Amino acid sequence: MEKEFEQINKEMDILWTYLNKNRGYFPYVDDSSIGAKILLTPPYYRAQGINIVHTFEEPLSVEIKDEMLRIGHWINQNFIIRLCSLIESYQLISNAIKIDFTLDGAEQLNIVRRLRNRFAHSSGRYNPDNSDDFKTMELMGKHLGISIEGRTDWPLAIDTVLERLLEGCKLYAEKKLKGA
Repeated sequence: MEKEFEQINKEMDILWTYLNKNRGYFPYVDDSSIGAKILLTPPYYRAQGINIVHTFEEPLSVEIKDEMLRIGHWINQNFIIRLCSLIESYQLISNAIKIDFTLDGAEQLNIVRRLRNRFAHSSGRYNPDNSDDFKTMELMGKHLGISIEGRTDWPLAIDTVLERLLEGCKLYAEKKLKGA
């Protein structure tokens, strides 16, 4: 089981690297960047050696900024789908294998599983009137310590959400495969 843990851990690290490299090309862009013709990759990515200069022929418009944000959100959703699929491929969970909530990381894995089902089997948009969406959002607030009040979309920030979900999934895999 030690070898399986090392293997899944390595694959999760690769998945994380790919996410960050992708997001380096489609970083979070706030309103202060509107009108800019050049954007540097945010410090979070530069600290990882991902140094990209975005050069726009025309000044950055609200429409392009919004499109970059939508693409970034879509990339983050795909990270969740791939992370859950990876965990399923190692038979840690499935339709027949339930999450063991006595293990550390189980709550984060539960959020990943719930989000994966939403993203892979629907538009991926948050619907507060959907009881499953509402419950998932509550779990995110409770177990990730993020504010969920007034949300109109899934909170998928890399540093406050995705990184914590990945850490929980790694911990769960370690406990499940190594019994540590």
